[in-house]
Amino acid sequence: MTTQSDVDTRAELRSAVRQCLDRHADVWRFVADGNDQRHRVDEHLYQRLAGEMGLAGLLVPEWLGGSGAGVGELSAACEELGSSLAPVPVFATAGLAVPALLVGSGFGADDVGAELLTSIADGAMVATLAVAESPGHAVGDVASIRATRSGDAWTVRGEKQFVVDGAVADVVLVPAMTDSGTALFAVDRTAVGVQVEPMSGIDLLRGLAKIRLDSAPARLIGADSGAEVALKTALELSVIVLAAEQVGGAQRCLDNAVAYAKQRVQFDRPIGSFQAVKHLLVDLLLEVELARSAMTHAVGIADEYLRDPSTTTAADLAEAAAVARSMCSETFMHVADEALHVHGGIGFTWEHDCHLYYRRAKFCELLFGNPYEYRERLATAAGLPG
Repeated sequence: MTTQSDVDTRAELRSAVRQCLDRHADVWRFVADGNDQRHRVDEHLYQRLAGEMGLAGLLVPEWLGGSGAGVGELSAACEELGSSLAPVPVFATAGLAVPALLVGSGFGADDVGAELLTSIADGAMVATLAVAESPGHAVGDVASIRATRSGDAWTVRGEKQFVVDGAVADVVLVPAMTDSGTALFAVDRTAVGVQVEPMSGIDLLRGLAKIRLDSAPARLIGADSGAEVALKTALELSVIVLAAEQVGGAQRCLDNAVAYAKQRVQFDRPIGSFQAVKHLLVDLLLEVELARSAMTHAVGIADEYLRDPSTTTAADLAEAAAVARSMCSETFMHVADEALHVHGGIGFTWEHDCHLYYRRAKFCELLFGNPYEYRERLATAAGLPG
């Protein structure tokens, strides 16, 4: 249950992150350097957020150097990051890699997982999770990644695509098939046999990469089988964190549209005084609030799971994540699209940031499967006919 103390703590964290971003974030400088994905990351800003403010270690247990906080705190920070489009790998590290390490390592019981979580909490390491295959494969399909054991050493071979911030991550977490089943491995990006190729994407402020593994040395995290269950749960935690980013982005689009509607004059009146525009903005406000409600509910369920990882809480997590994912994806996409129309011609120019939010909305919508796929999961779980 969320207490008033939790609410106050998250509000303070949100305010601190917002102040840091207002002072130090400069997204347009990184859009200009967008041809090289290594230059899409503001390393100095990431150190402020991850190292000094501890955002990367929010979910990491205190005994491993983290804050021991919950998804609520991380989501509060990610709302602000989504609002600003700050080019930092916080989502890749804290939203993707950390949940996979927590669940995959038995919440730090595994030595390799504990070591990686400690380095992430210090702000010294950028990590990400590689789950997507080629467009013809489902997310989480590990058929093309094979792990081979020789004594105590492991190597992995195969290819992953659409790896978030894969070109700048120090460590990439890779699910792979062993002789016993599915396992999770940590691969150093600069290791022998690792080839990283940046991929072009619609989002100009978040990099993607294709990673080829040719007998690359890897470290096993947890057991050498059964990781598919942990991976599924970790991804559900990740999409909830991503939903917070989407709510933050949608809120910023709405705020920008309202502000512009007040200042843009047509026929000697602000366009915001016209009934059609007012009704549109109110409808968008309702959508954002409904999405925020779904996200907030999912955050509470996620924190319950982290406090008590059981079969019951895992089932609740899957349902809440699917609802939040579908609602927040569609809301961000719709609000970003309508904000473009409210801004009129200026919204479609390179000089305005409307298109950056539209690009981020489309990127987020497609990253781990579209909203319709998550509705199908809900229908299947409810026993509805296909």
